[in-house]
Amino acid sequence: MIKKQIILPILLFATILIGGMTGCTSSKSLDVSQGNDGTKVSDTSTTSPGANTPERAQKREEVRKQVEAVLTPDQVKELSTKLQQGEKMRKAVLSLNLTAEQKTKIQNIFKTAYPHRKGQSQGNS
Repeated sequence: MIKKQIILPILLFATILIGGMTGCTSSKSLDVSQGNDGTKVSDTSTTSPGANTPERAQKREEVRKQVEAVLTPDQVKELSTKLQQGEKMRKAVLSLNLTAEQKTKIQNIFKTAYPHRKGQSQGNS
C-alpha cells in the first residue's frame, strides 16, 4: 500500500516532466514535403526574423546615414571602424563619446526606425 502511494506520484511527475520537456523543445528541421517527381522540396516561404534580407540591409544603411549626420567627423570614423570589425550598430554608437544632445537625437532615430524595440534598449542607455 505504501509503495503505491510513492510510486504513483513519482510516475505521474515523470510523465508530466517528460511531456513538458518534449513540448518545449523546438524542432530545427525544415518542413519538407515531396514534389511531383518524388524529390524532397523544403518550404522556404518563411524566413527567420534575423535573416538578412535586402530590405533590412537597406533600412540599416538608412539608419546608419541618419546617425552619421548627428556625429562629428571623428565619431563617424570611429563608428565606421567598429562596424567594419563586426560590432552591432547600437553597441558601437553607445560606445562613442556622445553629448547629451547627440544621445537624444540618436535615440529618437532608433525609436523611429525600430519602434518594436522600444522596451529593449532602455536598460542600455
